[in-house]
Amino acid sequence: MANVANNSIAATYGGAQLNEIFYEPVFRSDDIMRNYRVIPNVKHKMNVYTSAALKNIVQPYTTCSSTSGSTQFNIDDKVITAGRCRVALEQCTDEFFGTYIEEMYRNGADVMNIEGTQLSDAIVNRAVTGIASDVVRLAWGGDGSTANYDAFDGWMKLMGADATVLAAQIQQTGAATTATVTAAHAIGLLRKCYDGAPAALQQVAAGDKKMFVTPKVFNAYLANLEGSSADLAIVNTKEGMRTVSFRGVELVPVYEWDTILAALNPAIFVDQSAAATGNTENGVCYCAVENLIIGSDVTDPEGSFKVFYDDLEEKMFFRGYFKLGVQFLYPSLVQWGVVTT
Repeated sequence: MANVANNSIAATYGGAQLNEIFYEPVFRSDDIMRNYRVIPNVKHKMNVYTSAALKNIVQPYTTCSSTSGSTQFNIDDKVITAGRCRVALEQCTDEFFGTYIEEMYRNGADVMNIEGTQLSDAIVNRAVTGIASDVVRLAWGGDGSTANYDAFDGWMKLMGADATVLAAQIQQTGAATTATVTAAHAIGLLRKCYDGAPAALQQVAAGDKKMFVTPKVFNAYLANLEGSSADLAIVNTKEGMRTVSFRGVELVPVYEWDTILAALNPAIFVDQSAAATGNTENGVCYCAVENLIIGSDVTDPEGSFKVFYDDLEEKMFFRGYFKLGVQFLYPSLVQWGVVTT
């Protein structure tokens, strides 16, 4: 197992703040809690029961106890499988012998133990940041058949296997390549997805929905706002963070999507209007927040990082154990769109 850092490390230090972040469960970041629905008590598998909306249930009265024209109340279920995930890192102190970092080491018999030093805090900060991005990457792009993505199936895989979601995909055509996104493409795609979304999704309050987009779509949409009054009306600051909205629905750039699309070929990103063989590179997922579920076990005492030093191996070890899985509930509460040529 490779060391977390070598002697070329360059770090900034946050000291006291790192301990608080370090011992929190790694998947409880503000973005995850704000953008998705988290179920915190999934030990291994949980059945999530759903019931489709009842329609056309008002019928004329003809006679008592009539069963003609009756509508059944159906209950369906989906399963969240939370797989056990592990983070195993180590750091040997001899990587930094002869460098200025050695000045941070302890004294005496404990000189090889870097636990609690500024160097340790910097390494922990790198690890926590890496796990935060991995959780988002796996939640969207998890694929049980692909290395580095095989912890569980993510939303792209689950929605791409749903015939209703896949058939409803919207295409914004006219790009020179699928990687080319102009301001016109971006706003055209958002308009089509917003207007063409299922009625159930359109009725969800704007504050309870998100438009998750690839970074290029997000940046291209900003070009529509620059230098106009819409810039002030739609770009706001909320709790110290800049938020960008389209017709009141917040746009969330998912930077891990670029990593996912470079490694995988998700069915949901293949142009469904043509016999395409490869995935498109830019798109949007317009969805109700409550529709995207992250199942985890935040009450598990092992659901956090642990750090310890072993004198026998003269190394500092990082260990993290937690459970994680995702699911979506209703095809009627999600709308996908892609940019095509």
